Amino acid sequence: MADLAKETDTASQATGSEAGALKDILAWSNSCPAWQRDALLRLCTKGELDGADLEDLTALCKSNGKGSIVLAAQHIPDPESAAMTVNLGAIYGVENVNALKEGERLTFDKKGVTVVYGDNGSGKSGYVRILKKVCRARMSSKNDSISPNIYEAETGPQKAVIEFSSDGHKRTHEWSADQAGDARLSSISVFDSRTANVHVDEANDVAYTPFPMRVLEQLAEVCQHVKKCINADIQELDDQTPEAISQPECHDGTAVGRLIAGLGSTTKEQDVLSLAALDEKDKAQLDTLKTDLGTDPAKVARRLETLMIQLHDVTKAFEALQNAVGDEQVSRLTSLHQAYQTTQAAAAAVAGNIFADEPLPDIGSEVWRALWETARRYSEQHAYLDTPFPFTGDAARCVLCQQELDPEAADRLNRFEGFVRDETKRKEEEAATAYQSALDELATVNVPAANIPIMIALIRDELNDNELATSIRRTAVMLKWRLRKIHREHTLGEVTDFPVADAWPGAAVTAHTTNLSERITALRMEDESEARNQMRATLEEFVDREWLAVIQQDIISEIRRRKKRAALNAILKDTATNRITTKSVEIAERLVTNALRAQFSKEIDKFDIAGLAIELRKENPRLGVPYFRVSLMRKPDARVGEILSEGEHRCVALAAFLAELTTTESRSAIVFDDPVSSLDHLHREAVADRLATEGRQRQIIVLTHDIAFLFLLDQACRAKGTHAAFRSVTRNVDHAGFVQQDPPARAQSIEKIICGMQNQFDIEKCFYESGGHDKWERTVDSLQKRLRWTWERAVEEAVGPVIKRLSNKVETKGLAKVTTLTLDDCTQMRQAYGRCSTFLHSTADALNPPLPKPDVVQHEITVIRNWVQDIKQRQDKINWL
Repeated sequence: MADLAKETDTASQATGSEAGALKDILAWSNSCPAWQRDALLRLCTKGELDGADLEDLTALCKSNGKGSIVLAAQHIPDPESAAMTVNLGAIYGVENVNALKEGERLTFDKKGVTVVYGDNGSGKSGYVRILKKVCRARMSSKNDSISPNIYEAETGPQKAVIEFSSDGHKRTHEWSADQAGDARLSSISVFDSRTANVHVDEANDVAYTPFPMRVLEQLAEVCQHVKKCINADIQELDDQTPEAISQPECHDGTAVGRLIAGLGSTTKEQDVLSLAALDEKDKAQLDTLKTDLGTDPAKVARRLETLMIQLHDVTKAFEALQNAVGDEQVSRLTSLHQAYQTTQAAAAAVAGNIFADEPLPDIGSEVWRALWETARRYSEQHAYLDTPFPFTGDAARCVLCQQELDPEAADRLNRFEGFVRDETKRKEEEAATAYQSALDELATVNVPAANIPIMIALIRDELNDNELATSIRRTAVMLKWRLRKIHREHTLGEVTDFPVADAWPGAAVTAHTTNLSERITALRMEDESEARNQMRATLEEFVDREWLAVIQQDIISEIRRRKKRAALNAILKDTATNRITTKSVEIAERLVTNALRAQFSKEIDKFDIAGLAIELRKENPRLGVPYFRVSLMRKPDARVGEILSEGEHRCVALAAFLAELTTTESRSAIVFDDPVSSLDHLHREAVADRLATEGRQRQIIVLTHDIAFLFLLDQACRAKGTHAAFRSVTRNVDHAGFVQQDPPARAQSIEKIICGMQNQFDIEKCFYESGGHDKWERTVDSLQKRLRWTWERAVEEAVGPVIKRLSNKVETKGLAKVTTLTLDDCTQMRQAYGRCSTFLHSTADALNPPLPKPDVVQHEITVIRNWVQDIKQRQDKINWL
């Protein structure tokens, strides 16, 4: 709201002038996108945009205005200077501007009409371009750009000094191409029909659009163009969407289906990559589901049940083996072995003390103990029933040798039994029993080596878990190795340290067992059961992920396209023309007033365009911008663009330009750049008359290459009493812009031409006196040519009261003045004209006539001067009404 209030306040302060409207647009543009402000800069300085401009602006819009150069105050006329009267004084100090000669000075009279004449290529356009720059006039094309001299190897900055007056005070501005001109100079108006506010539109209607409105209209057109380009880019992006994405093969309810359905600029690429990444387990599960749901469920269930039993049996065997050869069991076995060795050593030590004197060795050894225990069983079970072993009573015999026992033998048997029943021996036996029991357990848990490949194949091929199969193989090998190591080292009576054993992957195996159980359950259920539906849903998830993996790069490319598309859609709002329409309507109400329309009609009448009555008619807006059509009062629907000639169209443009100026209070200078190009003689006269009239109240500067128009301006200024001054611009081989303070010889008055010949003669007659034959010959040749041409001009002046060269107008009121001419005047003229031709057209018998002396040449100049003065005096005496 604050911005809107600010805009409204700014608008209310703007005047009804073009400069005020442009200032209003400048303030309004502060809230426009940067690329539109760049477009406004181009439109205000160039007038028309070309294809390169449109490409640049489209690119700037797409980049959110990055690199834009925005419209600023130095690019438009200053409305504050509109109340001043600013006139041009001179242009000098020109450097590096086209091929203009440095050191030249082009001056302008401070009042009336100053006509600057120059042939094509004379340098006139170079001075015009400087004026357009300092006055901030819009440039019509690339031809109006200021370039340095292309023939110079090195050039410096483009400069010029502008001498002007502001409200009567003399000022000087040092202009350079890279700086804005003095703000006061912007109040000077420049007319160029190529940038006029009247133009033929696409429908061959002649449209009147004040420049500020034209700027906004073209800005709206640029917005439409940029919008069209952006929409084309969006369509191109849409056309690049693969059919696999526009018509996806995935299922609606899956994660992939939801991703594709919601695919947009905010979709994360990592989400696509994550969904498309199927590891070995995922692939195995996919294959499993395809198998389960692709064949007879009952048959698959039976196969899975067999598989589960096999898995259970093999798992149980390996778990038992792991428990038997685990670190805890190895530690226990080591402890039992150590205990056995300790008790055995203790028993051996006791035995050594008791049986040291026995006649036979190894009493107490294992072999001996076996024999002793055999003897015990025989005695207790056969020889001496119900009698403790050894029986040493009366008549006792040895159960081994069957001899009667003497006291010594009986004592030996009792000592042997005492040894056997001793505590150390009992402990040795217990330790041996425990140790042997542990070894026996190892023998019962061994898994045959042939079963290992079966187990691995079962897990790898049936359960599709290669990782688990590899883990089990590694674990199985380690367990078997540990088992062999235990057997080998305990057979030798030694137990050494073991490497750490891999843990049995029980959790993974259990998960498979559980999964098999669930699959079996689901397969044995009804086809439409929840469990079966869940299997199908899981299969769809994996199938879609498998499909996504194939086209994931297409999806990622599509996401990036969607991001570009979203960015383009976001900047489309910057191509809206609503604000432009509102501002254009507002400016139209201030610029195209009833007073302007009335003045336009008056200006049209002054140019007498084919006798047609023309007015400004408001038509329906185009692109929301108000549209004013130049129409015929008697036939409003006619296409004026098809009726008016090119010259008449230029007159309409000039009429609109002058109408705009007359509705303001400004009395600053006006510069006209070739205002009558393509005009016929009648319209040239009308324009000359209008400019001469305007020159009575302000400084008028006309730059033209049309010599006929120069004559007409001179005549119109004389008729209206308007001060007229003439300058000419010429060139040589290397440079242009040489300034002459007089009009070209063809446009000078007859008196001035004669005066010029006299001056040339006075200066160059010394060539004859000094003997410079060649130089005097060139002087005579030049003066004879000028004399002959001047006699032609003198005759034209004599009949000028009735008809002039380059004019089809006959002044009947001047016929009386022609009656002053006598036969003697004609004879005198023809004789002098003939003498001029004698030297120029020498005959064969006088190929090298002698050069005339200075007094002869002087005589010819005096004759024509007197002839002209005499006739003029006689004609001035006639006042024919």
